[in-house]
Amino acid sequence: MTVSLFNVWKEFRFDAAHQLDAGPGGDPRYRRLHGHSYQVEVWVRGPRTEFGWVVDMGELERRLQAVHADLDHRFLNDVDDLGPPTMENIAAFVWTKLVDMPQLHRVMVKRQQNGEGCEYYGPQFAEGAQ
Repeated sequence: MTVSLFNVWKEFRFDAAHQLDAGPGGDPRYRRLHGHSYQVEVWVRGPRTEFGWVVDMGELERRLQAVHADLDHRFLNDVDDLGPPTMENIAAFVWTKLVDMPQLHRVMVKRQQNGEGCEYYGPQFAEGAQ
C-alpha cells in the first residue's frame, strides 16, 4: 500500500523593527533602527489522518497566533531567544516555538517588499549537510 504525503501550510504576517550589526565594511543602513513587514509560512507534511486532513488547521492557527504575538510590533532585538534579528533567526525562532509538531516540515520568512526570503527545514538537515 502506498501512503500519499501532503504539504499544507498556513501563513501569518507581522510588522517589526530591528537593528543589525553590518560588520566591517557592511552597509551602515543596517545599524539604524528600521522596520519591515514580514510574511511567515509554516509548512507541515504528512499523510491524511482518519479525519481526512494532515493537521487540524484550527490548532495550527492557534499555535501561530502565539508566535505572532511574540513578534508583531516588537523591537526584534529585545525578543528573548531570537538572537540577531535576521530572517534566518526568525525562521529558526518560529521553528523552535513549533518543534513539538511532528509534521513540521518548513518555515519560510519573506520580506516581499524587498524581494527577499529564507527557508528553514530544521536542525535535522543541518547535521547531514556537512
